[in-house]
Amino acid sequence: MNFETIPVLDYTWHIIANPNACENKSLDHWSEVAKRFDEVGLKYELCKTEKKGKGIEKAAQLCREGHKHLMVVGGDGSINEVVNGIMMSGVEVNDVCLAVLPLGRGNDWARTHHYPTKAQECVELFLRGTFIRHDIGKVQTFQEGREVSKRFFINIAGFGFDAEVIYDTTYNKPHFLGISVYVLSALRCLFGYKHPVVEVRTPGFSFKDKVFMMVAAICQYNGGGMRQAPDALPDDGQLDVVIIPKLNPFRVLRLMLYVFSGRHIEKSKGLVKISRAEEVSITSEALCRGEVEGELLETGEYKVSILPRAFRVLTNMAE
Repeated sequence: MNFETIPVLDYTWHIIANPNACENKSLDHWSEVAKRFDEVGLKYELCKTEKKGKGIEKAAQLCREGHKHLMVVGGDGSINEVVNGIMMSGVEVNDVCLAVLPLGRGNDWARTHHYPTKAQECVELFLRGTFIRHDIGKVQTFQEGREVSKRFFINIAGFGFDAEVIYDTTYNKPHFLGISVYVLSALRCLFGYKHPVVEVRTPGFSFKDKVFMMVAAICQYNGGGMRQAPDALPDDGQLDVVIIPKLNPFRVLRLMLYVFSGRHIEKSKGLVKISRAEEVSITSEALCRGEVEGELLETGEYKVSILPRAFRVLTNMAE
């Protein structure tokens, strides 16, 4: 990996913060973060995004105004919005620098980059200023041959079961909150899931069968710490494609014992299929939902592609 050191104190940083991340707790640490920034003389402007989608609008606006140094405070959904704003801004993004203070609930993207779990330690990571040029993924959805939506991602695009759980959590949410909401939805979906027949094609690989779930990955983790693509690297210009075919629910549960360590591919004894490519097409005979970083996609046929080393992103992978 090629690391670049940027003198962060030389620039003004526009900080896009989502107060609703991590159950409205993402800004609880802001006073101590701001105090440290003031101590070192960091120049910054804080922009709060109160509503869903506002991170996209704000990041796009800042890029169009010529601002190149952005920071996002929030979780994976907040990061995804800012990435989409950057990529949809219509300006050259090669010189953009994105820093992250991962104050969401899952923080899956930050796991690959070895971010600390404490806000103050993340601030010190930022002040060291180590960046890489990060790959960005793009998912296009087609219906009857026409593109109906496009979404960028910086971590993982998931299809099948994990997207079904997100759909169930979003639209069939119980009357109480907490991590148990996701667990209940996962169990409900697991024992009632209808596996679609999915055809996956890359330039050097093809697969067609009933599928439990699959991912096209730039980084390694999703679903709150599941290391679904253990060999993925964020700057190699490749998507890591991991396909779990139809399994009975009890075998899925056994396999899930290993997915947090990334050993599920080894333990599946060849059942889990893997490939690497710059482009992946996904078609299905029945409904197959998709998601990127927890954001549901339009349903249809999918084309996933990679935009290599699109812009600079703060990392701790050099440590």
